[in-house]
Amino acid sequence: MASFLLEICTEEIPANALPGARRQLRDLFAKHLGDAGFTGFSTRVVSTPLRLIVTLTDLPSKQAGRVEEMTGPPVRIAVAEDGSPTKAGLGFAAKACLPFEQLGRLETKKGEYLTATVNHMGRATSKILAEITPTILSSLRFPKMMRWGLGSYLFVRPVHGIVALLDDQVVVFEAFGITSGRTTVGHRVHSPQSVDIAHADTYAETLAGHSVMSDPAQRQQTLEIAAKQLAEIVDCGVHEDPRLVAEHVELVEWPGLIVGAFDRDFLDLPPEVVVSTLRHHQKCLILEDQNGALQPYFLAVIDRKDDPEELIRLGNEWVIRARLADARFFFSEDRKNPLEDSIAGLERIEWHRVLGSLEAKAERLGNLAVTLSGQLNLDLSTELVCRAARLVKADLTTHMVGEFPELQGVMGGHYLRLEGADEPLWTASRDHYRPVGFDGDSPSSELGRILGVADRMDTIAGLFAVGEKPTGSRDPLGLRRAAQAVVKIIVDSGWALDLEILVGEAVSGVSDQATEELDAVKDSVTRFMADRLKRWLTDVTGVSGDTADAVMASGWVDACETVARAEALETVRSNDSFRALALAFKRVRNITDNKPEGSTIDPSLFEHPEEKELHDAILEFHAALERLIPEHRVTEAFEAMIPIADTLDRFFIEVLVMAENENVRANRIALLKLLGRDFLTLADLSILQIDGGE
Repeated sequence: MASFLLEICTEEIPANALPGARRQLRDLFAKHLGDAGFTGFSTRVVSTPLRLIVTLTDLPSKQAGRVEEMTGPPVRIAVAEDGSPTKAGLGFAAKACLPFEQLGRLETKKGEYLTATVNHMGRATSKILAEITPTILSSLRFPKMMRWGLGSYLFVRPVHGIVALLDDQVVVFEAFGITSGRTTVGHRVHSPQSVDIAHADTYAETLAGHSVMSDPAQRQQTLEIAAKQLAEIVDCGVHEDPRLVAEHVELVEWPGLIVGAFDRDFLDLPPEVVVSTLRHHQKCLILEDQNGALQPYFLAVIDRKDDPEELIRLGNEWVIRARLADARFFFSEDRKNPLEDSIAGLERIEWHRVLGSLEAKAERLGNLAVTLSGQLNLDLSTELVCRAARLVKADLTTHMVGEFPELQGVMGGHYLRLEGADEPLWTASRDHYRPVGFDGDSPSSELGRILGVADRMDTIAGLFAVGEKPTGSRDPLGLRRAAQAVVKIIVDSGWALDLEILVGEAVSGVSDQATEELDAVKDSVTRFMADRLKRWLTDVTGVSGDTADAVMASGWVDACETVARAEALETVRSNDSFRALALAFKRVRNITDNKPEGSTIDPSLFEHPEEKELHDAILEFHAALERLIPEHRVTEAFEAMIPIADTLDRFFIEVLVMAENENVRANRIALLKLLGRDFLTLADLSILQIDGGE
C-alpha cells in the first residue's frame, strides 16, 4: 500500500482560516477518492501558518477494476429489419467501446433492449491524484481570498511551492502556475534553505530536522509544557485560556514562549484593563498567583526556539508598558467627573445612520426595558430603569472605552462602583453586554437582565426594520448572537415571557425610523427568534431536531415552558408505548387534518365499546392536564399520554372512523379531534421521526 503527501507552501495564512482549510481538505479528498472507487484509505490533514499538508495512507497502487452493466436502446430502434445496426445501435456500441456483435440483449416488460458488459481497467493511483488534486485546491474557500501575479490565481494567500509525492515518486500536476515537485523549505529563521523530501512517509521527520513542527497537536502540547515551566520560574500559574492557546498553535511553525514583566503599579488598574492589554492586544498568556490574582508577568508566543538577544521580550514589554500607561492616564481622566456627566455625549455619537444617535438608542432601550419589567411584574421603578438605560451606555463616551472598546459596559460598572452607586446599577452596566450568544454567564441582577434583553431586542428590531437582517451564512452585525443571548437570558432567568409580545414592543419602538413594512418586520423578527429558540433546544438543551419541532409546533412564545416540554418529550419518547402512541397520532392527524370542526361528542352515537373507552381515556387525560400543567409537571403530563396508546390502537382496529352514517362518522372525527387538541397542548407527536413510521 502507498502513501501520498501533499504540501502547499504559502505566505502566512491567518490563524482563523486554518481549521476550516483542514476540514475542507479532509472532506474533499475523501469525497473525490471515494467517487473514484477507493476505500480503506486514511486521511490526515495538518497545517502550519505557512503550509497546508495532506497525508493519505493505505492507498493501492491503482484503482480497482470494475464491471459495468449498461442498458442501451430498444432492439426495435437499434437493429434494422435486415439485422444490421442502426445509428442508435452503433452509437451504443461506441459508448460501450465494444463491437456491435458483442452486445447482448435483455428482455423486459417494455420489450427487448441492447445490453453491454464493460470491464473498466483500474487506472494508476498517481494519475488519479494528479487529476483530482488541482480540482480540490481550486475549490477551497476561505473567509478572505487573495489574488496575486496578474490576478488569475485565487487562494487564501499566494502559493510559493507544491510538494506531491506518492511514496518516493513525484505526482506531477500544475496549480496556481506552479508545477509540483519534492522540494520545500525549512523554518524561515532557523533553516530557511530548500529541503528535498525523499519519501512521503519521512515528511514530518524531515521537517522536524529543519525546525518545523507540522502537527498542531504536537505544537499545542509543546506550548502547554513550556508555559507551565516558565510560569513556575516566576512562582505563578497560567490562567487557563484554551482559545488563545489554540490561536498560538496556528501562529507558529516552531512553538516558543518567553516570559516578560511590567510594573506592579499597573495592577492598581481594573483587572479587565490589564487582561485586555495583555490578551486582546498582545495575545499574551496571563499569569496569576495561587488565588487567581493577576501578577505583573506574561507569556508571549514566538515562532522560534529562543530569544537570544531578548529583543522580542523587550519589544513586548515596551508595548505593554506604553499601553498600560495610556490606560492609567485615561482611567484618571475619566474619573475626574461622574459617569452621569457623560450621558450628554451620547447625543453626539451616531449609533446608526437611520436609527439615530446613542441617545436615541438609550431612550428606546429604557422604554422597552420599562415595558418588559411591567410584563414580568418586577420590583423596578420606571425612574431607575430609564436612568440605568442611559448610564449603561454612558461609558461609550469615555476615554478608556475609546481606546479599549472591548471594555464597554465593564468600565461603566467600575466607574459607577467607585462612585458609590448601588450594586444593581453598577452590575447592570458591567453585565448587560453578557452573554455573547449562548456562551458565558447571564447578567447577575434583574436590572442587568432586563437591560440586556431590551438592548438586544431593540438592536434586532431596528436593524430588521431598516433592511439589515442576516442573509444565509452572513451576519456581520452579530444579530444571531444577540438573539441567542436573549433566549439564554430568558431561560436562565426562568421568566414566563411572551416572545411574540416582546417582538411587537421592540418593533413598535423603531416604527418612526423603519424603512420596511412593520407587519413584515414583526413577522421576520418573530421567525428569527423562533429559529434561535430551536437552536437553544438542539444545541444547549440537547434534544433532537424533531423533538424541538414537535414541541414548537404546539407553541413556543414562552421559551422556558417550551424548554421544559422539549426536555420532557425527549425523556419519554424512548418508551415503547409512547413510540406506538406517536405512530398512532400520525394516523389521527391524517384523518382529522382539514376536517371542519364538528359539534360536541355525542356518546349515544357510540356503536363500539372501544369508542367509549377512548372517550373516557381522553377525558381522564384532559383532567390530568388541567391538574399538572399549572404545576409545571410537564414530564408527568407527557407520561399521562402513554395509557392512551393501547386504547387508541384497539379503537383503530375495531372502529371504522369513516363510517357510512354521516352522524356517526362526524362523531368519531370529533372524538379524534378532541384527542388531538389535548395532545397539541404539549406537542405535535406526528412530527416525531419514529422507526417504523412513514
